[in-house]
Amino acid sequence: MIVATMGAALLLLASVAALDVLIDWQVDAAIKEEAEIRALNWAENFYRTTPSARRMIGQGITTRQEAERLENSFALVGVVRFEMFDDQGMITLLSDMGGPMPEQLFNELALSVHESGEPQVAIVSQTGAAAPEKTYAQVYLPAVLPSGENIGTLEVLVDVSNFRQALQAAFKKTGGLMVAGTAVFLLVPVVIYVHRTRQLRHKDRQLLELTRYDQLTGTLNRNSISQIFDDHFENSETPLNLGILFVDIDYFKQVNDQFGHVCGDLLLQQIAHALKACLRGGGDAVGRFGGDEFVLLLPEISLKDFRCLYGRVMEKATSPKDVSGAIYAPSLSIGAYLAVTGDTGRLALHRADLAVYAAKRRGRSQIVEYSEELEGLFEQEDILKIA
Repeated sequence: MIVATMGAALLLLASVAALDVLIDWQVDAAIKEEAEIRALNWAENFYRTTPSARRMIGQGITTRQEAERLENSFALVGVVRFEMFDDQGMITLLSDMGGPMPEQLFNELALSVHESGEPQVAIVSQTGAAAPEKTYAQVYLPAVLPSGENIGTLEVLVDVSNFRQALQAAFKKTGGLMVAGTAVFLLVPVVIYVHRTRQLRHKDRQLLELTRYDQLTGTLNRNSISQIFDDHFENSETPLNLGILFVDIDYFKQVNDQFGHVCGDLLLQQIAHALKACLRGGGDAVGRFGGDEFVLLLPEISLKDFRCLYGRVMEKATSPKDVSGAIYAPSLSIGAYLAVTGDTGRLALHRADLAVYAAKRRGRSQIVEYSEELEGLFEQEDILKIA
């Protein structure tokens, strides 16, 4: 009896010790996952609202207005500070621009994250005599622009102190219940909790993808591209030079009727792939605006580069394509407009739409760049037809 009691006591002590280790491991794992999600959300907001992201990451050049906007975004997800590294692992920009640059400009971990494309998270605790212990998560993310191009690394420091305290309090309650019973039965809720937590996080990420991207073409959906468009016009004092392309697939209904909807879907995917290949990176974005319509947004672009790019779009997207064994050369009508400071979003959208309408009225398979001559042109044509 004594031996059995001692054995049971030893088993209970071993179970408690194992439980403490498991709880600590799970708390750290949950903190890392939470911090990574917060950092990804902050980075996504940064790319979406900062057309000059490429310049900031690659060259460390920023304006006071951009710096203030970044600092204002910290509170959204508990970010304390950030550092940016180029594709060589060299630091280019830190959020505390008033402070000195680190003595060591090269960061081996930043380079490793850029090359591997995999985030790295470490937990850091800070204690002080007068201040309570603080817990931070140091998150290194590959700097992947909306176009899919990896141009460097972001290091984001996230304050997870409150999250850690809440987790520890919850697990202490769970641990007290577990000690009261057998180790085997009481470990089951922990395993279920771990599994369920991972399932929920996985579903959250899937939901984010579903709500942002068009599932057929992989481009941004209408809501996402419209949000990016609106963000560009949010601050009327910011110089725009925003290139807008409306791309309309000509005769798409005939493609569906002649080859079937499966072939039509393949054609949409191939044209979307060609459009994405023409993006410069940075804040460039492409989205599916309608059934057979795409929109490209090209911030901070000169008129010369804008014309060069939309010529490349027409060349790549209209090259002959294999659609289920049939070679088909798509026809596109493209409307182009370069928005400048002082334009409203509504005006810019109207002018780009007017340009693509002109391309279709003039026989399709062409690019029309907006000019003032287009204003009222089609109303005059309609009047002449009626007369």
